[in-house]
Amino acid sequence: MKIQKSLIQTIESQKKRVFILKLVIYLFLLLGAKFIPEIQYSLSKFPGLNSIHRAVLFLLGGNILISLGRIITARLYIRKTIDEKVHGNFLLGIAWISNILNSVVFVIAVMLAFDIQPLEFLTSLTIVAAAIAILTKDYVNNIINGLIIMFTDQFALGDTIKIGENTGVIEDITLLNVVILKEDGYKTIIPNNLVLGLQVTNLSRLDHRKINFQMELPYHQKFTLAEIESQLTSAFEKRIKNNEVSNIKVELVSIQKEVYSILVSLDSSLTQAQDIKMELHQSLLNLLNEA
Repeated sequence: MKIQKSLIQTIESQKKRVFILKLVIYLFLLLGAKFIPEIQYSLSKFPGLNSIHRAVLFLLGGNILISLGRIITARLYIRKTIDEKVHGNFLLGIAWISNILNSVVFVIAVMLAFDIQPLEFLTSLTIVAAAIAILTKDYVNNIINGLIIMFTDQFALGDTIKIGENTGVIEDITLLNVVILKEDGYKTIIPNNLVLGLQVTNLSRLDHRKINFQMELPYHQKFTLAEIESQLTSAFEKRIKNNEVSNIKVELVSIQKEVYSILVSLDSSLTQAQDIKMELHQSLLNLLNEA
């Protein structure tokens, strides 16, 4: 899904104002501890307050640096993009990386608030950390694959894709999975490992959409494949002239005891796919009713 540059610039302006506010608070806390006697006295008298003050400074400082990097990266990306619309995947990936880094900064800040040295704490938990890394290996792979998906332009939010047997619109891309909204209204959640491991077709990048319909006919209805194809060609004559329908084909799929199965397929324009599909169904019903 492509997003208007103007909308992105408005959002970035709002985030810039929040960034400036955090910077002002950080400078006030930092300079206040050095030049305001009341704050110096409170920090020296209450060790716990001093630890909290140090933790807040670390949290704000880390968040400011991360936000600054995100703002600069987003601005460079927007300026580099020539089109008036930009893909949301790249900005989504930047946001997720910022969230991960901010989570790490928050955990370290909590340790500092309780006078826990982060390096010593991590060193003491080396064995536990190794066990956690082994147990969460699949999650880490999913996260890495999720970032790869976000920073590629093979498909984006709002695109219609086909992954394996699932076809639908990409509703969300997270660090763990891709959420697809199918035509029947159900949502399918596919892990990022499977997304990169399976064949993915981006139907939104095509100039047409394939429509298939399989049906069974009894032997007493004497149809030939050429007759069915000819009648469908006549039914879609106007759409064929307007380049909305092409490649109408009728193929024999199987022969059974009392019926035989055929497969009807055609290529339709993306914008008219749903209407053309309904017209195809109605044309086949009309064909059976006439018989």
